[in-house]
Amino acid sequence: MRSFTNRYVPIIYLLVIFAGCKQQKDSPLEKALSLAGGNRIELEKVLNRYAAEPGDSLKYKAACFLIENMPGYYYYEGKDLDAWSIYFKCLDNEAKNPRRIIDSLSAVYGKFDLTSLTVKYDIEEIDSNFLFGNIDKAFAAWEEYPWGKNVSFEDFCEYVLPYRIGNEKLTDWRDMYRDLYGELLNDQNTEDPAYAARVLRNRIGDRRKIPRFTTIRPPGYPYSDAFTAIYFNGSCDNINQFCLYAFRALGIPSAIDYMPVRGNENVGHSWVSLKNSNGEFYVLDFFHSYYYVAESAVNRTALKPKVFRTTFSRNTEKLDLLLSKTSSVPPRFSFDNYRFFDVTLLYTNYLTNLSVPDSLLYEKKTKNDHVFYLCAPMKQDWTPVDWTVSREGKIEFKEVEAGCLYRVAKYETETLTFMTGPFTIRKQTRGIKTYTTNEKDTPLVLYSKFPLNGENSFRDRMVGGVFEGSDNAGFKNADTLFVIKNRPFRLLHSVESLSDKPYRYVRYKGPADSHCNVAEVRFFSDSTLLEGKIIGTPGTNPNNEYTNVFDGKTETSFDHNTPSDGWAGLDLGKPQRITGIVYSPRNRDNYIKRGNVYELVISSREGWKSLGRQTAGSDSLRYDNTSGNCLYYITCHSEGNQERPFTLENGRMIFL
Repeated sequence: MRSFTNRYVPIIYLLVIFAGCKQQKDSPLEKALSLAGGNRIELEKVLNRYAAEPGDSLKYKAACFLIENMPGYYYYEGKDLDAWSIYFKCLDNEAKNPRRIIDSLSAVYGKFDLTSLTVKYDIEEIDSNFLFGNIDKAFAAWEEYPWGKNVSFEDFCEYVLPYRIGNEKLTDWRDMYRDLYGELLNDQNTEDPAYAARVLRNRIGDRRKIPRFTTIRPPGYPYSDAFTAIYFNGSCDNINQFCLYAFRALGIPSAIDYMPVRGNENVGHSWVSLKNSNGEFYVLDFFHSYYYVAESAVNRTALKPKVFRTTFSRNTEKLDLLLSKTSSVPPRFSFDNYRFFDVTLLYTNYLTNLSVPDSLLYEKKTKNDHVFYLCAPMKQDWTPVDWTVSREGKIEFKEVEAGCLYRVAKYETETLTFMTGPFTIRKQTRGIKTYTTNEKDTPLVLYSKFPLNGENSFRDRMVGGVFEGSDNAGFKNADTLFVIKNRPFRLLHSVESLSDKPYRYVRYKGPADSHCNVAEVRFFSDSTLLEGKIIGTPGTNPNNEYTNVFDGKTETSFDHNTPSDGWAGLDLGKPQRITGIVYSPRNRDNYIKRGNVYELVISSREGWKSLGRQTAGSDSLRYDNTSGNCLYYITCHSEGNQERPFTLENGRMIFL
């Protein structure tokens, strides 16, 4: 009897498990399997194998976890994807500007075309061998390394076990990353997974150069796969992927935390988060360091309406509640994409609950059980970052950051309908400031379309800069033509020369510790723009040479290869009298530029209302039909994408 019992224990165990599944035809596992079509047999092979051995009960649960959450994940296949993956290798091997790399690849392959690729759904494609390998290797890492003792099964499933991160092409990546980086932790006996991640981060940094950061990528290119991420270049998302592959291959649970949009810019941001053995969270940034979350820059200084932590699984609790109230939801909160939960509480010093006052609502009566969305500005649109269900006629959003610009809306038939005008929450008092029309017309002069605070370092580097004239190429005993004493506030500053003597050689010499940062210099004799042979000191790279100073383009600039002693000038060929000088600070191309077409819009109940287009005749624009305390937005139809809403205070633009 004993041998009979032992022989049939696995079968009985299997039958018990699957009997349980069949009793719940609507279980998440059965729903997922029903979507697999002909691939169901492959997924059931995985379940059958782990269900057959009582010792594999956790692996069975892990397999269920992956399969239950598999629907909605997809990837792309096609020649374009394979060909263009070389872009990230080129970032690693070449000093070329990323846009030039894209241009070069376009000349060979044609423009990257996402529509040429085939979409593959994980639930229909993943075979049993792929899942066996991923599960077994994930468990081996969890069990082998000492820090695995402080990793719960739940954290293991979300932050070590997943075979993918986004919509990247599927690869068997665990062995490669373990072979490359496992030896770096061979001497570590720590039981703290966050500490192990810190050691690994530092040692990878010692072995490799600093990653090359750029947000520029082939338009439409999906997530990088693990073999492409190994080049360790690209955007914050690309570099975070590299980190997760490396950490998870070594049994270190890690997640990507992100803000969908910054509170004062039109982009989001993401980083890697880790939990130590005491349950405390840390932030890892390959460009800076490893920080306790409360001490990180993203916590202390960055404005962020919301912060989320990505998960492999769906946030079923929130998703089920949302879908029980409405069938029309924004893409971020859809069935496929709702794989995150709110961690704003960890990341803000200005946390508050927002109770929307009736005075702010266009419709004063709010029905119960309606879904409302909190929206933040993203370029000339508003993007939902949170949602709530009205209760007892009240609309309240939990744990948002004060200091950001918001607007409340409904979402019906794939369209936002605004329920309030724009408003900000004051950081100190948590009071609400609204932006409404004022009957008084206020002339407005615009010099930029985006806040220049982030460019203060460039502008400040010109203070103390000097323009000189000389009769010799070495500028011995040079005469001072002009000294910059104040921070530039516009793109083109015109000044008069302090000397009326003629000079063959003229130059701009940057002050100490400025790297001679300057975008453009023009020397005039009366109204004539002077030209000559460009001379100067070398730049940091081919994209930032002294020749940029006289190329007529304010979007290019000079960056000297040492902090001091840099200069750029002209050999005029013969002595010329200098009467005027025009100069431009190094910049990110956010100033008003002559010849570009701009449009000023004002916030209204329906959205943005145009106040007219203008072609800039200089480096400024003037509008006379504006009012104080309204919300505006200036967009450039010619070029660039950095723009932000702003209001007027005492005739000055205040960007939000």
